[in-house]
Amino acid sequence: MMDYSKHVDELAYAHGEPSGTARIRQQAEDFKVSEELSFEPSGEGEHEFVYLEKTNLNTEDVVKILAKHADVPRRSVSFAGMKDRQAVTKQWFSIQLPGQTGPDWYLLEDSADIRIVKVTRHSKKLKRGAIKYNQFELVLSDVVANKEEVDTRIERVKKLGAPNYFMQQRFGYLSQNLNRAYELFAKKEPMRNKKTRGFFLSSARSYLFNEVSSQRVGNKTWDAVVEGDIYILNGTRQFFQDDGGDTQIKKRLLEHDIHCSGPMFGIGESFTKKDVSELEEIVFESNAVFCDGLKKAKMEIARRSLRVVPQEFEFEWMESDRLRLMFKLPSGSYATAIIREIIKATDR
Repeated sequence: MMDYSKHVDELAYAHGEPSGTARIRQQAEDFKVSEELSFEPSGEGEHEFVYLEKTNLNTEDVVKILAKHADVPRRSVSFAGMKDRQAVTKQWFSIQLPGQTGPDWYLLEDSADIRIVKVTRHSKKLKRGAIKYNQFELVLSDVVANKEEVDTRIERVKKLGAPNYFMQQRFGYLSQNLNRAYELFAKKEPMRNKKTRGFFLSSARSYLFNEVSSQRVGNKTWDAVVEGDIYILNGTRQFFQDDGGDTQIKKRLLEHDIHCSGPMFGIGESFTKKDVSELEEIVFESNAVFCDGLKKAKMEIARRSLRVVPQEFEFEWMESDRLRLMFKLPSGSYATAIIREIIKATDR
């Protein structure tokens, strides 16, 4: 079995490996995230929508707290996206309460870890991925770097974007989810725990995407026209195949209207051709255990953008060794993938 512990560290850099170092998440307040939904709750319906700020709690922690407070099963509580524990995050939750008045959610503020921002209603529960964007405000400390180099890197990422890698949060400490997934797939053991099964399947798919993405970053085709590619419309999950009839592909890539895509492996037709198909097949053949496991689980094929371009990117040097970064990213993209192209940041 391969050693997956350094998977993220070994991914290719789009703008060259940075020389500077820094620390991230010295305290929860150094990593702030606010999500904005892709729709506006109607104000009416059987689902109570609660927008809250949590500190040093992960999403599952809050699900348990909300379910207990409303006296409902955990399955009655939904959310749009997972958020990290070691952070201050504003996040939406929905609680199904048909024909019921919701509890006094503000009583939860007796805990210093939760603050209620807004409460409203909607006719449908909150679905995964229903996020327009996540707003990040991050503080890097103990920065040891050439400021001009850091400033230049930030401007480059603002202009050209960064690889849309899945980062360490997806794979667990030392990528243990990948090691465990490999063991289970290789032994063809059944995964009866639905939650655990989901973690392992997601980790395997994300690994395959990263491997393809890293190769395309390495050969500088992650943001360039390549025959046989599938393109994704910016800000959507809609993709299309270039049959050579669209003469504006290069221009649209430069304007970030579309992005090249990579595979979220699964059952179904990939639609890629020629060079792109060949590269992806080589990665799949080299990771047959993961691919076979995903096929057995009947995961459906999908595509993901190879590039993410942060919006409204601002930064400021607070002190000589502290740097604040502020930007927006679409749902599913990682702030640490942006930071990785700027500076080597660690939480240790």
